[in-house]
Amino acid sequence: MKSLGESSLKFKVCLFGPGSVGKTSLLVRYIKDYFSSDLKQTIGSNFLIKDVLINEQNIRLLLWDIGGQDQFAKLRTIYFKGSNAAFGVFDLTSPQSLLKLPGWISSIKKTVKKSIPILIVGNKNDLERQIERSEAEDLAKRLNCEYLETSAKTGDNVELAFEKLARACLDNINIGK
Repeated sequence: MKSLGESSLKFKVCLFGPGSVGKTSLLVRYIKDYFSSDLKQTIGSNFLIKDVLINEQNIRLLLWDIGGQDQFAKLRTIYFKGSNAAFGVFDLTSPQSLLKLPGWISSIKKTVKKSIPILIVGNKNDLERQIERSEAEDLAKRLNCEYLETSAKTGDNVELAFEKLARACLDNINIGK
């Protein structure tokens, strides 16, 4: 897509979750349609942009990849501010990673102070899962979030996940009109 016109919308989207669940890999797959098994852990945050067309509306996604390691906990709220949507990412091979999401979601809701679409993403569906789909879906339902499973490695549902969130952002502003 060519550069966006003046009428384009911009949505800030944060990807959050524990370290090594595949947040950066999801972004690289989405932006560059590429997968590398040897990406370095994100230090603090990483920022990428993707222009998309949804319902004939030009949208610029400002994608913030937030480091999941505990030492970055104090910085997170700075990155969450002004978010229009968020991805909570966990690793389907790591039950512990799913258990950390409610705390992150609570932090986002306290920081953003408005209702934003949050999509919980179970990543690495190409590997042998250790979390039942129903368990993740139940958690998402309790947290009032949508749920989707992806694989950054194969690209499964990656485009769909970002498109869902972009559409949800668009719906959110259309409700406010």
